Amino acid sequence: MKEMYSSDALRMANKFIEAAKDASAAGIPVLVFPHKNVDGDCIGSACATALVFRMLGASSYAVIPEELPENMSFLGIGDLILGYEDVKDLGKGDFVAVSVDCSEASRMGACGEIFARAEETLSIDHHEVTGLRDDIKWIEPLGSSACELVYYVCEKLASVLGKDLCEIVPPLAASCLMAGIVTDTGRFTYSNTRPETLETAGILMELGGNITDVCYNLFDRKKQHEFMASNSACTSSGFYADGKLAMCKVTLDFLHGFGASSDDVSDVVSKLRDVDGVELAIVLRETEDGKIRANLRSKTYFDCSEFAAIYGGGGHKKAAGFTAKGDIDGLWLEVKRKAEDLLCKAG
Repeated sequence: MKEMYSSDALRMANKFIEAAKDASAAGIPVLVFPHKNVDGDCIGSACATALVFRMLGASSYAVIPEELPENMSFLGIGDLILGYEDVKDLGKGDFVAVSVDCSEASRMGACGEIFARAEETLSIDHHEVTGLRDDIKWIEPLGSSACELVYYVCEKLASVLGKDLCEIVPPLAASCLMAGIVTDTGRFTYSNTRPETLETAGILMELGGNITDVCYNLFDRKKQHEFMASNSACTSSGFYADGKLAMCKVTLDFLHGFGASSDDVSDVVSKLRDVDGVELAIVLRETEDGKIRANLRSKTYFDCSEFAAIYGGGGHKKAAGFTAKGDIDGLWLEVKRKAEDLLCKAG
């Protein structure tokens, strides 16, 4: 299975080398753009890619439109990250653009307008996308994560440059790539976990990727208020469509009661999906900027990405999301009705 990635990984490795040379010669940075509402895979792949470009001699940073979530601070990647304010005045010839775990500017939040200015872009993504710019891209839906694909590019870079893999993937990059793989495979429990995914994780461990620290910080570590908010949200959830649908609504008032943020209940959707009989879990969360974030997880047959696309979102068949505006109560009722109808038709 791994061999199927070889030609695309080699092509992207050569494009990385060309882009790094062009950026260095022009004295401009390589900026790496992930999607908004950052997670382990987009942050991991973006920061690892920035480290690769630095190894190739270019100035490089990951650019995100929000604060780095606190549970990712253990990676020690602060000096690899820029925000929107840092890059908002750049013109189209002032940087080289790379996107990871996201190929469309519309999914990048405020930073999308910067990405869209680029004369040409490089993209590595494992989401099925439409309407993509006709630039240099590697879109591989069979990949477990963007981080796994970036790792394959690193393997080819080592071969092309005649370097040891550890020179291309230092311990920090290995931990970043590990973070993305364990995030998008659910610690190697989702159906996108393939033999080559486990092989890649093993190599990253040898390169210094600390799987224990990564899994603890991204999945298990909780502050008291996070624990209380998450558990309370779970107990306030409801089950519908003969138990096939689980839904939870998290308002700002609820979060403020625990001194929590919307990110502090991000684990609720997976907990609901794991209940016996549940096929689809949906969590709606109010955010401080006046929006509503929806997270969807399914167990077997329900296509979360198709459902999220109704509201301008996207993702994978079994894990997707969208962001909306308006009244959370009204949206909850609307989403519940549509989900129930689809589950009844499918069942």
